[in-house]
Amino acid sequence: MKNNEAADLTDLISRYGDDQKCRNYLEHLRWKDGIRCPKCSGTKISSILKRDQHNCDTESCRYQFSVTAGTIFHDTHLPLTKWFLATYLLCQSRKGMSANQLKRMLGVNYRTAWYLCHRIRHAMAQVPPLEKLDGTVEMDETYVGGKKIGWGVYAGTKAKEIVVGIRQRGGDLRFFHAEDAKSGTLRSTSRKISATMWT
Repeated sequence: MKNNEAADLTDLISRYGDDQKCRNYLEHLRWKDGIRCPKCSGTKISSILKRDQHNCDTESCRYQFSVTAGTIFHDTHLPLTKWFLATYLLCQSRKGMSANQLKRMLGVNYRTAWYLCHRIRHAMAQVPPLEKLDGTVEMDETYVGGKKIGWGVYAGTKAKEIVVGIRQRGGDLRFFHAEDAKSGTLRSTSRKISATMWT
């Protein structure tokens, strides 16, 4: 694991190192404008703190739910911290990660690791693709990182990653990682993201 990835993992553990922190983050993502009942969309909600659940106080509903209801975490007995770590590891692994690797890294059995891989990958596949950028699209690259690597004559070499920004003039801005900054690489990638010309 590279130094910058290790730092990201350390930050992840620091920010989401226990289940309550994970739940708080999920609630922020799911209910930015206040908790709503997933069954009737009601806003009259009371909380059952000892069980990490909420109760819909709408007369015709009375549904009890948690922030994980209807999500990939629904009815899980696995700590949310392990779900967060599994998601991070699957997203960061450039060459893919097997259930066996996940099993060893998280300290779970193979069946649990396989289940995590299946559920997380399925959820990622459900995310609708971003609409292509349109009109005049501008592009520029930058280099991120800079840790010194190597020994002897190679000492001081910078381990930098190329990040390219693509922006629709007067519109959205998107970033992606590139293997190099050659014009052919940038042009082929931009065609996948944008529908028209780039500058």
